[in-house]
Amino acid sequence: MQEVRHAIVVSVIVAEVLGLHYFFASSGFVTVVEREVTVTVLLFLDSIMTFIIFTSIIIDVAYYFSLAVAFSYIGIDVFSITYLSSFIAGISISSFIYFIVNRSFSDTLVTNARNFRPKFHLTTIAVSVGFWLAQFLLFRSPFLSLGSLVDVVLISLVGEIQLSPLSAASWLSLPYVLSQLGVVREDKGVCIGEILGVLRRTSFSRSRLNVKYSWQKVKAKYCLSFENAKNYNVVILGTSGSGKSHLAKKIIEKLDVSYLVFDVHGEYKFEKAKRLDASTISVNPLSLFGQSPRQRALEVAYMLKSVFNLGNLQTIDLYNLIFESYQEKGIYEDDQRSWSIQPPTFRDVVVLAERKKKFITSSAELNKITALEPYLNFVANNMFFSNSVNFEEIFGESYVIDFSSITIPEVKYIMVETFLRALLSYIYLGKTSNLKKVVILDEAPFVLSKESGEQLVERLFAEGRKFGLGFVVISQTTEYVKKLISNSAYVFVLNMVEPGDVEYVSRLIVGQIRMYIKLSMRICES
Repeated sequence: MQEVRHAIVVSVIVAEVLGLHYFFASSGFVTVVEREVTVTVLLFLDSIMTFIIFTSIIIDVAYYFSLAVAFSYIGIDVFSITYLSSFIAGISISSFIYFIVNRSFSDTLVTNARNFRPKFHLTTIAVSVGFWLAQFLLFRSPFLSLGSLVDVVLISLVGEIQLSPLSAASWLSLPYVLSQLGVVREDKGVCIGEILGVLRRTSFSRSRLNVKYSWQKVKAKYCLSFENAKNYNVVILGTSGSGKSHLAKKIIEKLDVSYLVFDVHGEYKFEKAKRLDASTISVNPLSLFGQSPRQRALEVAYMLKSVFNLGNLQTIDLYNLIFESYQEKGIYEDDQRSWSIQPPTFRDVVVLAERKKKFITSSAELNKITALEPYLNFVANNMFFSNSVNFEEIFGESYVIDFSSITIPEVKYIMVETFLRALLSYIYLGKTSNLKKVVILDEAPFVLSKESGEQLVERLFAEGRKFGLGFVVISQTTEYVKKLISNSAYVFVLNMVEPGDVEYVSRLIVGQIRMYIKLSMRICES
């Protein structure tokens, strides 16, 4: 889009120079007054045309220097008071009308450049300086050399080597090079769609309390670049049917890494991934996963507290039972060699509880254990008696774990958290700065609504980067993912309708405008 607009203006300037040259040469005799009037009108119209196309006074002025170079070829010095006044008058009238119509003024270049970050590349600087030197040796003009030097500085800030040859064009290329300071460049990394527009804040407004934003049309590829990102985490928000799962699929299909999908509704299908029906397997939540028995007893007790809404005293009693079950199996806190022994199951915990009841003489102590029995029996009678899966294989390859056949929410949650605990243990086996695994957590509030799940996912989010782990968290609401957003490299908002969600997203964009730029984009189908 930028290239087209600049091509239009340059074409008009070239046509004007050729037209004037033909007019002056063929008319035989042109008075000085006629000559000045003709050029004055053209410069006035040029300033209006350029402002309408770019809505930027800075680019408008930059084009004046381009006009100076172009008109010099037919012997016209546009830096005279008459010509300069005409150009300034065109800019003034255009900007005044624009201000009256919009009740605010926004210089497009300034607005775009607010989010510009310099990128210095030695190769780009060296090549640009080379073209500047060639231009200087060829023309020996201080005026043209100065223009080329300005180009070199701007191109060095942009850091795009393909712009380097433009430094030889001096002032003629200055407007285009200036406009590149605000161009959205998302053409490196994993390309998943096309950018259609960018929401930008206006530079100036009559009311400081009523800052205005406007959509600016942009045509460019949209790519996820994790190379320089603070982490590999992505949050996708949107109502049902808005394309959240489709976007998540596009992301991991483009990434050349293994992935693990927690598929709550059975809607993820990949040709290259193995599929595991969670209803056909069993896991043991009491597995140590590299932790000490005391740590695991605390984690499991806290998990069951979150699932069954247990009280604090019940949680402590549950912890004591689980910790004692480890000791019954010969697994001791102070003997790390014993941690490799086969851990107990919840059936062992139930047996321990029954045995303790026989020796309890206090009714209060008996009531404590009796109150825990329904929860212990529930877990023991379900799919939590052994590990029938190879966690290392699941985490090392690409897998989709389908939980849709498990109809009991408590069972589903315990299985999901057990997998996440195993994953946390697995990633600690080796550190790497490169992305090697992506985990998709669909319907994230199912896990994040539980205290233990929220803390676990937050920990994975915070520590995943140094272990090469990335998370894609999907949610229909912002309620449970707010803490994760601040620790995410990318946040996608596809569609929100709840007033609270809309307000939060609006505040997020306004408050973090430099970090989050809302994109109107189309996800590519191929």
